[in-house]
Amino acid sequence: MESFRSLTVTQRDQILVEQQVFDIFKTLELQRENHVEYLTKGLTGLGPSFCVLDANRPWICYWILHSIALLDEFVDPELEDNTIDFLSRCQSFLGSWLHINLVLPVGADGAQAHCALANYGPNGGYAGGPGQASKILDMIIVKLLPTIFCMLTMPHLATTYAAVNSLVTLGGDKALSSINREKLYMFLRQMKDASGGFRMHDGGEIDVRACYTAISVASLLNILDDELVQNVGNYILSCQTYEGGISGEPGSEAHGGYSFCGLATMILINEVDRLDLSSLTDWVVFRQGVEGGFQGRTNKLVDG
Repeated sequence: MESFRSLTVTQRDQILVEQQVFDIFKTLELQRENHVEYLTKGLTGLGPSFCVLDANRPWICYWILHSIALLDEFVDPELEDNTIDFLSRCQSFLGSWLHINLVLPVGADGAQAHCALANYGPNGGYAGGPGQASKILDMIIVKLLPTIFCMLTMPHLATTYAAVNSLVTLGGDKALSSINREKLYMFLRQMKDASGGFRMHDGGEIDVRACYTAISVASLLNILDDELVQNVGNYILSCQTYEGGISGEPGSEAHGGYSFCGLATMILINEVDRLDLSSLTDWVVFRQGVEGGFQGRTNKLVDG
């Protein structure tokens, strides 16, 4: 009590607030039925307020399906089929389109292109939603082949990770057979950079997040090989900072999310011992605040 009186008003108030928070934590209860109802509703359709997440639709599937799995619940068969069909429409036809336009004349009508595209099938990874692409690609495609624009997507490593994990979480023949492993492997190879890292999408940024999503998907689908792994470890090592954590790219600040991605990647490629694990552990320990949560970076607030 004597030590408590020696504290400043602000310090005493913080201690009291922390104690109140700890007491509240003890009363928390997981309302399983309400959670399942909310999650299932999210798979059937979302309101207009969710339009800002239109480019993250495979992620919405992933968050919901993973949460349902953690609750040890199952998705209704009809809803499962709808989810698989939706994710299949997010598969990229971009490579198919490029192939078609090397074969078909620019003046080919929409019916010819549509038929060729349908026969050639999906190519590469998964986009943020059906028909989503970059602004530059949008302008090119709309002018050349507007009738098939809705079928063309630009794949992205992050949404590919979300889509593949969603389908694996669902399991079953239909979900797993919808993943074209051969063409997905080619997409991963295309995203590989000479630095050893990966690009998030064609012409996109190279960072540790891209390394994790690419290597994780390849490992999950059993298509990980020496070509994909080459120099990835060197790239991750170049991102470990003087603090011990791992940054998104060489020369940047250590970050909790990127540290997870970097560490997980090194484990998947069996090169984790190359990291300074002692320094990384120290950095992680010092990221925990008295509230119990962790801060993503040094001198930041804790969060979930």
